[in-house]
Amino acid sequence: MSEPVLAVDQLSVDLGGSGILSDVSFTADRGELVGLVGPNGAGKTTLLRAIRGSVGATQGRVAVEGNEVSALSARQTGRLVATVPQETRLSFSFSVEEAVAMGRNPHIGRFGTADEEDRQQVQEALADASLSAFADRPVTELSGGERQRVLLARAFAQDTPLLLLDEPTANLDINHAINTLDLVRSVVDEGRAAVAAIHDLNLAARYCDRLVLLTEGSVLEAGVPDSVLTTETLEAAFDARAVVSTDPTTDSPRVTALSDHESADEI
Repeated sequence: MSEPVLAVDQLSVDLGGSGILSDVSFTADRGELVGLVGPNGAGKTTLLRAIRGSVGATQGRVAVEGNEVSALSARQTGRLVATVPQETRLSFSFSVEEAVAMGRNPHIGRFGTADEEDRQQVQEALADASLSAFADRPVTELSGGERQRVLLARAFAQDTPLLLLDEPTANLDINHAINTLDLVRSVVDEGRAAVAAIHDLNLAARYCDRLVLLTEGSVLEAGVPDSVLTTETLEAAFDARAVVSTDPTTDSPRVTALSDHESADEI
């Protein structure tokens, strides 16, 4: 059996004297999109930071293609892990192509310059994100959804085996959210692994192969969406009453939250 792209093994993280993550374990393979779901404050963003090595582990380990992240330099990590942050603001008036080309920095020597392979990767990333027509446009002139595509393209250009995404659909309307996850799904299907924190449970169920449900820094449940998104687990994680059905269009689980005055029979 081949080694997973990402292996998180019994990971715990303390920050400021408080336990943020406790004994978290999961894997991500090539061609697999793993969704991190859970209530606010569950530890999703900290987990992503620990995977890319910007937060140290109290115990446990994180390995990408067999390399322990804690032993890697920033440049070495950048060749293995690309991150799409939640914040879509990009400073200064870089052109779209210049912003996407920043994804090649880990592959270029300190005093080196971009070569033909670097330029090709940038052009392919622009095309994959449907940004080729925007290549010369200043990033500051783009809409929020377009800037999100620039961040995705920058990560694609980095050409890493692992993508990390922190709430990639936050603050996007439904059309841009769907387009964003379609893009992520397409590059994952080409052979990369991805881990994404996603607040919308229905989108997570639709696009992710597996889900990791976090609550209070620990894994409450992990597995395929059908096994994770149940009435019982949602009540335990979110303290919410919900009905889980099957979406007739996507055939994925559909979560409908109930108010205190509604019953499941009314849905």
